[in-house]
Amino acid sequence: MKRYPTGILNLDSQIGGGFPEGSVILILEDPGAGAEIISFYFVVEGLKNNESILYITTNDTSDEIKESLKLYFNLSDDFIGKIKFLDLMSSRISSGVSSRDFPTLFGDSYNRVMNEILRGNYDRIVINNLAYFAENYDRKSVTTLLENLAIAVRRKRAVALILLPKGMLDSQFETAIKHAVDGIIEMCIREAENEVQRRMKIIKLKRTLIPKNVFRYEIIDKGIKMESVTRVL
Repeated sequence: MKRYPTGILNLDSQIGGGFPEGSVILILEDPGAGAEIISFYFVVEGLKNNESILYITTNDTSDEIKESLKLYFNLSDDFIGKIKFLDLMSSRISSGVSSRDFPTLFGDSYNRVMNEILRGNYDRIVINNLAYFAENYDRKSVTTLLENLAIAVRRKRAVALILLPKGMLDSQFETAIKHAVDGIIEMCIREAENEVQRRMKIIKLKRTLIPKNVFRYEIIDKGIKMESVTRVL
């Protein structure tokens, strides 16, 4: 079975070398915990391996994502240019329409995503983030998106990474999403000893021995620094 490394060595060492092929992985985070940075590692690692990448961005423009990639990884424009972006933010900015009104007035966003996922041939897919679809489309549409994403990654033997802030959805809906995915990584922020501490735990990952420990990590100028030694809270 092929595994897709995240690019964060200490994380990969805990999950058998990376995410299993044919998986949809949910990163559930406290706002500011750094899930987006993990998505950057994920796509950069794919580029290093000459894999095809689809990055769907809903809250930032593709140019803003590219700037972040340059900030953390010092990448060239040519290297970043290998990523296929599906930018759902730029069109909202240019139209001056809010997120809530946009699907009604420009209802092709959902279909664009569905078509790209089903018709494309990608090794790694990122949805940053799922809250846009959960807030602006009905639950059936969101679950259908997840079902088709699961079909696409299994057919291609690819991996999809989905970002979702914690507390954005009601608990029943969030549980349904957790059930639908193959893996869950939870990223939390807590205040202790007069500092902000970030912690990561792997809740679920099919075809993988799941570590029982909680991991400390920091966001630094070069991305994420994750402790090599596990800790239990």
